[in-house]
Amino acid sequence: MKFDIIISGFGGQGMMSLGKIISQAALMEDKQITGFPSYGAEMRGGTAHCFIKISDSIIASPFIENSDIAIILNQPSLDKFKSRLKKGSLAILNRDLINKESLDKNIKKVSLPLNKIALECGSIKVANIVALGVLVSVLPDFLKEASVLEALKQAFGKKNIWKQNLKAYHAGQSIGSKEVACAKS
Repeated sequence: MKFDIIISGFGGQGMMSLGKIISQAALMEDKQITGFPSYGAEMRGGTAHCFIKISDSIIASPFIENSDIAIILNQPSLDKFKSRLKKGSLAILNRDLINKESLDKNIKKVSLPLNKIALECGSIKVANIVALGVLVSVLPDFLKEASVLEALKQAFGKKNIWKQNLKAYHAGQSIGSKEVACAKS
């Protein structure tokens, strides 16, 4: 198993938190992992992204030329990274902040109103965790749910936001499962 992942959005949307949660879950499964964050000039409001590599074998370089998975939460990020999606890759897009979804037809696109779903869970700040739930439901071989939930708990369990993040994760899973069911029918 090997996954090259790009996670990108505005600063303040939790891109780095999401990267850490995915990385922690992979480590719990004894996977090899490497990655690095990148911030725009502004910490909040500028574009922020992180690259993560997860593999069963040793990873020689953290550099990602083309990704297998992209979680993209805004238009500037899609514009920046759409050329780095491999044929057959998965792109999870935040339809609320992306108005031009022009992607290669060979890319599996899951476009959902992540901000709207997050607001229904209590805060727009959990849109990243909604996307995580979508990812785990759409790619069940990616990471085990138990590992993801434990990583979420480690990240948010001692804060007052654990229940809200758990609700967001399950909302993402639910809508992601519906996407999978529709794609199969």
